[in-house]
Amino acid sequence: MTIWQAVILGVIQGVTEFLPVSSSGHLVIAQHFMGITGNTLTFDVVVHAGSLLAIAAALKDELASLLAGAASVITGRRGAGADAGRLRLAQVVVATLPLVLAGLLLRDAVEQAFSSALVPVVLLFATGALLLYADRTRAVGRSAQVGWSHAVWMGLAQALAVLPGLSRSGVTMSVGMMSGLTREAAAKFSFLMAIPAIAGAAVLELADLLQGTGSSVAGAGALLAGAVCSAVTSYLSIRLFLRFVRRGRLAPFAYYTWVLGAALLALGLAG
Repeated sequence: MTIWQAVILGVIQGVTEFLPVSSSGHLVIAQHFMGITGNTLTFDVVVHAGSLLAIAAALKDELASLLAGAASVITGRRGAGADAGRLRLAQVVVATLPLVLAGLLLRDAVEQAFSSALVPVVLLFATGALLLYADRTRAVGRSAQVGWSHAVWMGLAQALAVLPGLSRSGVTMSVGMMSGLTREAAAKFSFLMAIPAIAGAAVLELADLLQGTGSSVAGAGALLAGAVCSAVTSYLSIRLFLRFVRRGRLAPFAYYTWVLGAALLALGLAG
């Protein structure tokens, strides 16, 4: 992997990780076109780390609330801020459990899906259909506060997004909106759910690295370039998307996934 390839992949990771268009699908497709065939575990770890740094910077207030909740669990400290943080932390934990189970039970099937260019193309169409349906549901916008039912449904949706091409942010936001959340509330909780999801993926990849199955396709320069590009573009993507959903709808992203899927089919990638 060259530095320029790492830059391109880092930008793709950063932009698509938090937009409802499937980062994994884009990365699979981009690597296919660039002819990158080796083990990319090391590179995957560093670009995910870049995305985590971006979440911490872009959602620093929400992250501070989660940390305050964690601290209150340890110290037993009470108070309005601590109670709110503890509640949100518990909701994130509940929303993460289905993903953990899916990762443990379906890991072999997911790895096989990642080896196919057809799977992400098909699931791009599914992502678009779900986004368009959720954007037009009557329930959207009823609540700006995340409740337990929202956390459960969004957690179940996140478990499905282990498949490439099915956008994690897209399906979780869509289900959140269909269960009554505003677009902004669904987006912010989806991003908070991304913290354990991305961290867990990085830990699994790191475990494989420690077992001696790391990447040989990316040098130090490429790794650094990928991480920096992922962090910067992830941050910009989060901030701009949150601004967009306050005023806009998700339909444009649905149409984008369909156009991308159709273009890939026309190019013969899925064959």
